Amino acid sequence: MAEETGPVIPAGASPEGASASSSEATGDILYLGVDLGTANSSIATSTDITRTVPSVVGWPKDLVAYKFLQKPIVYGEESIRNRMTLDLYYPLEKGVLKYRPDGSGSPAGDENREIAAVEELVQHVIGLAEIKPNQRVRAVVGAPALASINDKQAIIDVMKDLVDAVMVVSEPFLVAYGLGFYNNAVVVDIGAGTLDLCRMHGTIPSDEDQRTLYEAGNYVDERFHSLLQEKVQDSPISRHLARSLKERYAFVSPITEGISVEFQVEGKPVLYNIAEELKESCEGILPNMQAAIRELITTFEPEFQDEMRNNIVLAGGGSQIKGLPEVIESDLAEFGSARVSVVDDPVYAGALGGLKLAIDMPEDEWESV
Repeated sequence: MAEETGPVIPAGASPEGASASSSEATGDILYLGVDLGTANSSIATSTDITRTVPSVVGWPKDLVAYKFLQKPIVYGEESIRNRMTLDLYYPLEKGVLKYRPDGSGSPAGDENREIAAVEELVQHVIGLAEIKPNQRVRAVVGAPALASINDKQAIIDVMKDLVDAVMVVSEPFLVAYGLGFYNNAVVVDIGAGTLDLCRMHGTIPSDEDQRTLYEAGNYVDERFHSLLQEKVQDSPISRHLARSLKERYAFVSPITEGISVEFQVEGKPVLYNIAEELKESCEGILPNMQAAIRELITTFEPEFQDEMRNNIVLAGGGSQIKGLPEVIESDLAEFGSARVSVVDDPVYAGALGGLKLAIDMPEDEWESV
């Protein structure tokens, strides 16, 4: 059974999360919080399993590749390490599954291979939960804030044979719920495919409380890769290398010192300062994000705007960009004081929020999906 929209949380739901239902959680029902992300997919279970895997699937290119890998299909980090020997597929685009049930079938041709990649990745992620025989499984899955009905249905279609019940819920809402930010808060979830915002005000957020932007992590990667290749013209630079450098050094604060990185040019190591290119790329997400934060705050009830402005939370991989909280606070300074914090665990914040919601939902709510 499945539900394609966010659930309505009844008054009886526990505000403290998993502890309220721990006895049930350890019985024959397994609860899952699942974050299917463009770059990485994570899962958290009521049996205290938390695992993450890059959202990539690879098939050996030929017989030699198969002989080398000794596997018909490869997932995650292993796919990235062996990318030269594989046909790689990234099943999630802009934070949603590239999947339609009428295209299902064996992996023959590019279209069917993409469909197979979706199914294989989701099965692999759910398999990380170590489901026991005869165990009932209930899952809450995160989706972009304004994912369409079709996008939500795609998630349900690929999950329905793997779990007994599934709910698809806004990813930034799950982050807020997991952290206990139920009222007067703004969550900004900066993923690879989408940048999602959610305004919390003590009840289930509506569409007008949420925003989905597409200038997110992948946008930064593409811009940085292009600028980097222009700078280091005598050395081929892969998108994988550009992304790795971004994840290590990303920042938006004023440049105070260089970032020196060694590249191989005609077989010889050469140092380049990449600070300017990286800063320019990271700042590409700022205009639309700042405008969305301003809009969510300034269109809310005036008497609650001060509290909301001082309760902005950054989540997702992009939350690790150095200087981002300070830049957002500075942009809001004309309205008064602002406070921006970053989640302690950007990898699992969404999955843990989904797990907490799954456990908190009363039995009759699950029976209705």
